Amino acid sequence: MMDFNYQPAHEALLSQYLEQRPEALNLRALEGFLFAIICSPDGVEPELWLSEVTAADEHISEDVVFALLALHHQISEQVFTQGFSLPFNLSSSWQDKQQWSVGFLHGCQGYLNKLSHCEQLSEELQQALVTSTELLGFFSLGNEQVEAYCQSIEADINVFVEQQYQLAAEIAPAYAELIEQVAVNSGLYDE
Repeated sequence: MMDFNYQPAHEALLSQYLEQRPEALNLRALEGFLFAIICSPDGVEPELWLSEVTAADEHISEDVVFALLALHHQISEQVFTQGFSLPFNLSSSWQDKQQWSVGFLHGCQGYLNKLSHCEQLSEELQQALVTSTELLGFFSLGNEQVEAYCQSIEADINVFVEQQYQLAAEIAPAYAELIEQVAVNSGLYDE
């Protein structure tokens, strides 16, 4: 049986591989993307997400595939067993936070479009879905967009960003559970 423990060597290999493929997701965006698809009610097959994150690389090496699977496994374990926490903190660079959020939003588009337009959902669940997704995707905005918004509402950008980060960090561990609840209540999925 293969050992799917994600190691520093896997991270180094993935960073190097992804840097050589500018059309593919970078490592931080990959983490956000994988988190989103792991939370998906659709059960995304590895062949589909591997093709997506590597920009359909037909010559990908086995060790890179294994590293990708190990990262997927690690994030799955966090989501369903250990409790997921954002892979960045408030002092991380804006770019790190932005890339994770962009990857997350990219990964959840398919099921969000389906779930958010479901008429069977209560307004409360629809609002929870939208709010949670917006909070986790907040850092996809450019820093200058956030600065302009804060100026328009006369808010301190540092306080505002800290609040957004804290809310996203609180929501992240429960996101998969929320998606499951929304999916079941939508009538589009069996329990």
